[in-house]
Amino acid sequence: MSLTQREVHIVVGSATMGTFLGALEQTIVATALPSIARDLGDFTLLPWVVTAYLLTSTCIMPVMGKLSDIYGRNRMMTISLVLFIIGSGCSALAPGMIPLIIARALQGAGGGGVMALAQAIIADVVSPRDRGKYSAFFSAVWATAAIIGPTVGGFLTQFQGWPSIFWINVPLGLLTLVVTRYSLRKLPVKLRRAPVDQWGILLLCVGTVTLLLVLSLGGKRLSWISPEILALAGSVVLLGLFLLFQQRRTAEPILPPKFFRDRVTGPAFSSSFIVHAAYLSTIVLTPIYFQVALGAPVGMAGLALIPALVSVNIATTWAGMHCRSSGHYRMPTLVCLPIAAIPLGILAFVADSVSPLVAVVLLTVAGFGYGPIFPCTMVASQNAVQNRDIGSVTGTITFIRALGGAIGIAASSALLLGLISATLPATGHFSSLEDLARNELPPEARMIVADAFGKVYAAIALALLLGLALFARIEDRSLHDRPATAPDPAD
Repeated sequence: MSLTQREVHIVVGSATMGTFLGALEQTIVATALPSIARDLGDFTLLPWVVTAYLLTSTCIMPVMGKLSDIYGRNRMMTISLVLFIIGSGCSALAPGMIPLIIARALQGAGGGGVMALAQAIIADVVSPRDRGKYSAFFSAVWATAAIIGPTVGGFLTQFQGWPSIFWINVPLGLLTLVVTRYSLRKLPVKLRRAPVDQWGILLLCVGTVTLLLVLSLGGKRLSWISPEILALAGSVVLLGLFLLFQQRRTAEPILPPKFFRDRVTGPAFSSSFIVHAAYLSTIVLTPIYFQVALGAPVGMAGLALIPALVSVNIATTWAGMHCRSSGHYRMPTLVCLPIAAIPLGILAFVADSVSPLVAVVLLTVAGFGYGPIFPCTMVASQNAVQNRDIGSVTGTITFIRALGGAIGIAASSALLLGLISATLPATGHFSSLEDLARNELPPEARMIVADAFGKVYAAIALALLLGLALFARIEDRSLHDRPATAPDPAD
């Protein structure tokens, strides 16, 4: 069944609304954390308000993607939005820290499903050749959420109280639910009799949560070589081996092995993992660099990222236009990833002497280099699989990006804090980036801290070159002009 252009725009709008909700919830809560801790007590559990959302939203992405291939996008998007709305309401009503953490986990399960399904929904109504230009909407949504989330969260917390940052999701979520149900009603639902890989879902969720626990606790609340962290890391390895065995023997795997063997999706996954790790490391570390190493005010440290986020959007839009006009997806990433690595490499050498303005310019150029890989790997992956696997491949690449980001942030933070603690033993041990940001350092210490940031930026630049080498292996297949609602030629 074909859709009119107006109906396509409505579907795209509903998917964008869902993505905005999920992205906003990852940033809006940050400024409310002190108020939450003051009202609910138990400061030791406060990080779990953020971590619980991250854990469930990450592990649910490939699950919802696969289930949407079996049961339909509309049904799974409805379930995800309902979970998100219920989790938001329960978060606002939470009488204590433990109930709030549980509610945030429920909210994360809904938010992760929404973000994974949004891209699959676009693939249902837009051909691969046209999908690149719509990815600019999603890039803009993420950038907008990153910019306005903390501001909106701070405003609502100050004037309405912290529960309002969760209550606001209820009407927005209901509106998105109504629009989504209306916009997706014409999409054909190809229900198929297929067994759900229950063991695969269990192993994937437990393994992902365990890995993220290692990354969340290691080097902060627990030493990296503590028995607890080593036991969790060993569990991750065992669960990974069991999952690998399970995915090879089941008829409908959550993470199909064929994706990793394919000459398009395999390199797309590996390069996305590395580059997203580098990207989020840059985004997370940069405000701390401006504040601690360059002595910029807190407000300016946050604003310094805006030009870089804008340049990411510009590059994403350009890459999408190139995919549409040429029918190919390799060139934008091959050209632009070096553009990201070069300014970060320069910043590595001048990190202790550069002015804030020059640093902003270098990071803005790097943002342009980062942009193209996000739409190009998604478009390439969706183009490489049969329509019956669109949800699965979309959920998988979204999951891999999220996992890469979490690992990248943990690795770059550990490297930075280790370098600083080794060179400034008199300042004591910094357990987190937040701990580093709260400390007032003398000018001579700031120079040493800036040098440590330079080494981390050099590591990020090298990671980008590795990502470039992995992406260069991707096979160039022409983008076809049929949306996923069209029948497969092989069907």
